Amino acid sequence: MRLAHSVRLAAILALGAFGLHQLRYLIAGLISSPEVAQAGHRYMADLLPAIAVLVLAAAVATLIRGTEGASPSGAPLGRRIVVFAAALLAIYVGQEFLEGLIGAGHPAGPAALLATGGWLALPLALGIGALSALLASVLERVERAIAVVHAKRKLSRPPVVRGRALPARRLRLSSSPLAFGLARRPPPLTFA
Repeated sequence: MRLAHSVRLAAILALGAFGLHQLRYLIAGLISSPEVAQAGHRYMADLLPAIAVLVLAAAVATLIRGTEGASPSGAPLGRRIVVFAAALLAIYVGQEFLEGLIGAGHPAGPAALLATGGWLALPLALGIGALSALLASVLERVERAIAVVHAKRKLSRPPVVRGRALPARRLRLSSSPLAFGLARRPPPLTFA
C-alpha cells in the first residue's frame, strides 16, 4: 500500500516539476528560442514518455489502493500545498544546478536560478503545488469511492456456484476385506 502511495506522489511531483520547468521558460518567452535548446533543455522533451508512464502508474495505484481499502492521509490541504510547493521548488533548484553543471551554454550556480526570469519559479511552484495538492485530494476521494463500491460488492454478492453437485460415488470394495486394509480386527499376533 505504501508503494502505491509513493508511486502516486512521485507521478504528481514529476508532472508538477515538468510543468514548472516548462512554464517558467514559456512565460519568460525562451521556450522556443534555439539558445535555450542548446543550453541543456533539450532533454525535457525526452522525459514525456517516462512521465506518461508514471501518470498511468498513479492511476493504477489509485485503483489498487481503492480495492484494498487503504486509509487516506489526514493532512490538511494547506499543509499539502506548502509541502508540494516546497518539493517542486527543491526539484527545480536541483534541476537548474545540474543543468548548469552539465549544459555548455547554461549559467551555473545561483545565476542559473535568477537568470532570464528565474524569479518566476517561486509563484509557479506555489500555483502548481496547489494544483498538485488538489489532485492528490481528488485521487484520494476516488480511492475512497472505489473502496466503498468494492466493499458493497463483496458483501452483496452471493457465493459463486458453478455447475451442479455430482452424486456421491459408492466405493466398490473387492471381495476380500483385507485387500484394502478394511478388516474389522487386526490379524492375530504371532509369538516367535
